[in-house]
Amino acid sequence: MKEQKYKAVVFDLDGTLLDTVQDIGAGANTALHRSGFPEFSIEDYRRFVGHGMRVLFEQIVPKDTDQAVFEDALSYFLSYYPEHCTDHTDYYPGIREVLRKLADAGFLLGVVSNKTETTSVKIIRHYFPEVPFAIIWGSNGVRPLKPSTEAGVELCRVLNVEPEEVFYVGDGDTDMEFAARMGFYPAAATWGYRSREQELAAGAKVLMDAPEDILKLLKQ
Repeated sequence: MKEQKYKAVVFDLDGTLLDTVQDIGAGANTALHRSGFPEFSIEDYRRFVGHGMRVLFEQIVPKDTDQAVFEDALSYFLSYYPEHCTDHTDYYPGIREVLRKLADAGFLLGVVSNKTETTSVKIIRHYFPEVPFAIIWGSNGVRPLKPSTEAGVELCRVLNVEPEEVFYVGDGDTDMEFAARMGFYPAAATWGYRSREQELAAGAKVLMDAPEDILKLLKQ
């Protein structure tokens, strides 16, 4: 590759690096069933993910539910899902090869997710043990979730990069809004859980139909 305009390539997790929705949906439905609530299809969960698990449960738990019951359902999911987060989750075709090539080319690699941080680390280490991610961040009770820019500011500090040196890959409207607010390059993964229209409306500068498109764009 020629001289790099970007120094870091940072990824969302759900719907970008891995197809996690079956495990999220199965865990959420287990929590709903336990509480006597209606369950949802996996296709429904593709619309719900991306804003953190509390927001997901705000969408799936009946609106008139007592707060204590809501918290119990969410708490059960948060204990259940980490134990089952690798049951059905799978790679997107080509993503491992792309990550290897990015690492070999000298890019700093990172993950910024709205999933719980301990679970994010577990999943990434399980599926990508060979990838030298410089950071794997998720919801840790301290950093606000995307699209807040606080995580982005800290990311630039930790990686010692300027915002314009970060190529951000995500599939969601939250991802594109986060990247655009930060001054990162917002590259939308159309293989994920949001529509092309949603990604463009949220600030995506480019739509990518396969992980290999990341390499093509970085060579330009």
